[in-house]
Amino acid sequence: MHLESREEELKKLALAFCTNPRRTAGELAAAAGISKATFYRVYGSRENLSRLLSEKAREKVSFLMELVNEEKGDTKSYLRKIIHCCCDNKEFLMLLCYGYATGSIDSWCQDTYTRQMTDFFLRGQKSGAFRVDIPASVMTELFAGAMWSLFEGECHGRVASASLPDYWEAFFLKGIENQSEREEEH
Repeated sequence: MHLESREEELKKLALAFCTNPRRTAGELAAAAGISKATFYRVYGSRENLSRLLSEKAREKVSFLMELVNEEKGDTKSYLRKIIHCCCDNKEFLMLLCYGYATGSIDSWCQDTYTRQMTDFFLRGQKSGAFRVDIPASVMTELFAGAMWSLFEGECHGRVASASLPDYWEAFFLKGIENQSEREEEH
């Protein structure tokens, strides 16, 4: 199986796990469009799948944090890239949002995410791209809250998948944008 196909399969399994964590291995396999035999041959057990998905979530958070740390220049453009990266990996990030990642990985991801996103927003404030009347730590919490809410809304059919990054960007970016910069544009 190609790497892209395996990645898509893992995304389907992660989403199935998030929407109903009590699903059996057979139900998870069916939700991902694979046979129960293939599930057991490739993943071994539900517990092995859980570990694999947790590791994949950590990998995606690491990639996201690399993107956050490479930010140079236009902070708003990087925020857009971060939003799109989150949306591209939402199934794995949902494991963290729902608290289904295994203990140490979940803790590592939350600590790393919180620290590095707060630093990102702080850099944005210092550059004048983001408002300074809202602490960077609050921006981090609002960003994570918006992420979870939009992903949850999409799962339940309340938010269109194709529009999710645009809604998130419009809501979040306009809410933290430096007011004086906005006035200069008009």
